[in-house]
Amino acid sequence: MELELDLNVIKRLSKEREDENFDFRAFLKGQSSDEVDEIVHQLHHEIVAQIDCTECGNCCKFLKPSVTDKEIKRLSKIDGISAEDFEKKFVELDTFDQIKYLKDTPCKYLHDKKCTIYPDRPEECRSYPHTHKDGFIFRLFGVINNYEICPIVFNLYEQLKMQLGYRY
Repeated sequence: MELELDLNVIKRLSKEREDENFDFRAFLKGQSSDEVDEIVHQLHHEIVAQIDCTECGNCCKFLKPSVTDKEIKRLSKIDGISAEDFEKKFVELDTFDQIKYLKDTPCKYLHDKKCTIYPDRPEECRSYPHTHKDGFIFRLFGVINNYEICPIVFNLYEQLKMQLGYRY
């Protein structure tokens, strides 16, 4: 399978296919979650094997990962400051969900498309773009948001349309 890796093309196609992608989202809601997960997991493995995330870093430019208190402590040690100071300077709290996020975009640890703390990055970063997880059809709003950011998500969503015989 030939993959689209050009971030400018992905961004342009994301805008052009916005209505189509929301229509496909509605189509997916009517499908078997287990069957969609099986296809998505297969596509995930095929696509991830062809894309080196460390050569992209686009997610680090646009997304704010959640962080746990344990991760805040680890990151504060990397920065050589107290966890309290780290949290004041670099973390924001979503008061509705009570979730802490790194607040800067692009991420303060991104340098030349590379994560400078890659082995110590937060779990949310490790797990991104979450296409290996079960329950794909229950996370479609997030998938559509990530479609224009992540080449893995873009290519997976497009391949999924083809495999399911979806026509817009």
